[in-house]
Amino acid sequence: MASIKNWCQHPDPVLSELSRLIVNRQLLKIRFTKEAVASSTVSTLRKETAARLAISEEEAAYFVFTGEACNTTYNPNDERIHILFKNGDVKDISEVDNALINHGSSKAYGEIKKHFICQPGNN
Repeated sequence: MASIKNWCQHPDPVLSELSRLIVNRQLLKIRFTKEAVASSTVSTLRKETAARLAISEEEAAYFVFTGEACNTTYNPNDERIHILFKNGDVKDISEVDNALINHGSSKAYGEIKKHFICQPGNN
């Protein structure tokens, strides 16, 4: 953490700004979407960020970027998870109402992919 605090004073604007954001707990904001974020949206956000921080659009790519996050849901055919209740009953997790199990999805078991865009908040 000491190095990050020192980097807040670094002459590199990207390093100093990213360090300042971490020190001040103003982390980049992430927004999940079902579809990939349009390149025009990313370009617009990078231009706005570059203007606000007085950096190039190339440097703004460190602040505005996209990606894909994957998560594998519980599959009762693959591995069993048993829950022990206070009354002594043991049930499979699929028998318990649980937000970790994606019952309502047409793709009930397997990998779930979501796209995201990451950008500075309005701090």
